[in-house]
Amino acid sequence: MTNRYCKKLKLPTELIPRIDMTQWNTDGMNWYQFHKEVNYKDLEQPFHEFMESLNIYSRWMEIFYTPPHEVGIIHSDTTDYADWSKMVFQTGAKGSTMRWWESDKAKRISTSIEEIVDDCGDRTDEAYHGDVLMAEEKDSTLVYEQEINECCMTNVGPLHSSYNPTDEKRFVFTYAPYDLTTRERILWDDALERFKPYIDE
Repeated sequence: MTNRYCKKLKLPTELIPRIDMTQWNTDGMNWYQFHKEVNYKDLEQPFHEFMESLNIYSRWMEIFYTPPHEVGIIHSDTTDYADWSKMVFQTGAKGSTMRWWESDKAKRISTSIEEIVDDCGDRTDEAYHGDVLMAEEKDSTLVYEQEINECCMTNVGPLHSSYNPTDEKRFVFTYAPYDLTTRERILWDDALERFKPYIDE
C-alpha cells in the first residue's frame, strides 16, 4: 500500500518551532476542548524564512492537545476528502500516533462551538473554520498509523485522529501550507515535491 498519509521530515534543529506548551492549563480537558491559534509573530524568523524559500506561508496555524490515555475525534479537515497537506510538530507523549481511517458513515459537522458540544473548554468563535467530516470509531476501519515525533508532513484530507496511550500530555503545533504566489492551499503531492530533500525515509 502506498503511504499517502504521513511522511517524516528531517529539518535542521534551528528550524523546528519552539512553543512553550506549559503556558496553558489543560487539566481536565479533552481533545475538542483545547484549541489555540498561533500568530505569525509567535514563531522564529528562521522558520518563516525557510518556508518562504519554498514559496510557502500559512494563515492557519494551530495547537491541539490529546490527554494521556485518550484519543482525538476521527475527522477530515475538509468535506470532500481533498488531499490537504499539513505539517505537524509534536511535543511530549513519545509513542503516541496519528491514525487514518476509512468510513462510509462519515457525517458533515459544523466546527462552530455552539454546535459541537455544550462544554467547549477554552475554545472561542474565532476557532470556527467551517464544516468538516466526522465519524465514530465503531463505524470506521483503521488503514494507517504512524508516530509523528518531532515533525511530519501529513495528509489531513482522509479521516484521521490522534491516539495517546502514554502517561504524558500530547501537544501538536500544526502548520497548513499555502502557496505564497497563488494563496491557495498546498495539496499532498505538491507538498512532498517541495519538501523532497527533507523527507526522512
